[in-house]
Amino acid sequence: MSGAQPRDAVQEFAYFLTGLAWRLDPETGWYGVFARRDPDGLRACLEGREVPPWDVVESLLYDLAELPDEQGASAAGARARRLHAQAVADVDSRPGSRPALEERLTAMVREERRTAQRARELQEAARTAHPPQARLAEDLAWARGDHARAASRAGELRARLEALGQVETRVRERAGRRKAKRPARPRGARFAGLEVTEEAPEEAAEAEQSVHLPAPAAAQGAGPRGARFAGAWGKRSDDGGGGPADSPPPGAAAQDRVAAATAVSRLTRLRATGDGGLAYAELCAAAHRPAPELPLLIEELERAGLSFDVPTLLWEAACLPPDGLAAAADALTAADRGAEGAALLRQAVSRPVVEVAQTALALLDRDRGAQALELLAALVRSRTPEEAAAAEAVAPDALGPLLLAAAESVSPHRHSDIAHALRTAHR
Repeated sequence: MSGAQPRDAVQEFAYFLTGLAWRLDPETGWYGVFARRDPDGLRACLEGREVPPWDVVESLLYDLAELPDEQGASAAGARARRLHAQAVADVDSRPGSRPALEERLTAMVREERRTAQRARELQEAARTAHPPQARLAEDLAWARGDHARAASRAGELRARLEALGQVETRVRERAGRRKAKRPARPRGARFAGLEVTEEAPEEAAEAEQSVHLPAPAAAQGAGPRGARFAGAWGKRSDDGGGGPADSPPPGAAAQDRVAAATAVSRLTRLRATGDGGLAYAELCAAAHRPAPELPLLIEELERAGLSFDVPTLLWEAACLPPDGLAAAADALTAADRGAEGAALLRQAVSRPVVEVAQTALALLDRDRGAQALELLAALVRSRTPEEAAAAEAVAPDALGPLLLAAAESVSPHRHSDIAHALRTAHR
């Protein structure tokens, strides 16, 4: 009988990754970059102690494709994707994976913010440098690359947490079906050596909400809420971003207030226990709630002494799809939360220019011209004239004049730059 043990999914991927690395030059390409910037992390991945983010694997595959006479890059890419997915699923199925993922996501979001700020600072320095400095341009390119990687990794971690949540939900559903079949639980202090603790109905409902299961309607006759009932009550945004319904159901404002208070109550308990990872996950979930709840969430956070969580909530809301982002800004403005609405729009300009333009259009559709102007002014301040002018291509008739007005509100110099960039783009 052989003593060799079969490799698990993580070891199998590490074996593949090591074979890939042997074909690359550790002094050049992305492999060389990773080896210089994070040698310990790269070693952990090759030894099977960590599963690297997909962008790292993708970069190494790019190095492979650049090799002369390399014919197997496409086949290696397909195999890499399959093995990576299996390794990630293996890691995420282990006990304690959720808090570990949440902690990593919190760190990666901080890195995403840091690199975005760094890129903005370098961009401004490069714009005002006379004469232009090649080193600044190179540093800016690296900062933008680092920000793109951080954003990609944060997205990958969110997807893993979502997939894990789906698995956990299926497990709970199966357990529930095995249980509405079993005879009633025995009552009494002890049974078969186990302490039996009965949950009050309120506690059971609270526990269900804490894992973000869909919430039932709050009152008889109230309309269903959430993206899964899109179209049931008025028009909602196609992306589930939480735009307000044209004809809200009776009692919708009261339901929003209850939902916001419940979310902040959960967050307060998590903050009290020092569980920052779960607290961050709660803020992420809150940011994706229907837009009318956003100003109420901020109000409840302030009432609970958690004002320091408001910037994080706004940062997450700034990552909503364009229609959802516009709905959030609209809701804040309607609730006399103009300062928070402005902060939300300023944070959104770190997104691709096309998405910023789409958000401006969505604001115009909501008769929020002042907010659309504010968003484009922030774009003009933070991007090169050529980048900002690219927003016009999404809807020239609507955004061209607005972009020029936004530039004029910043400064005559910026207006001249944007006007020149637009003329150049039209040639």
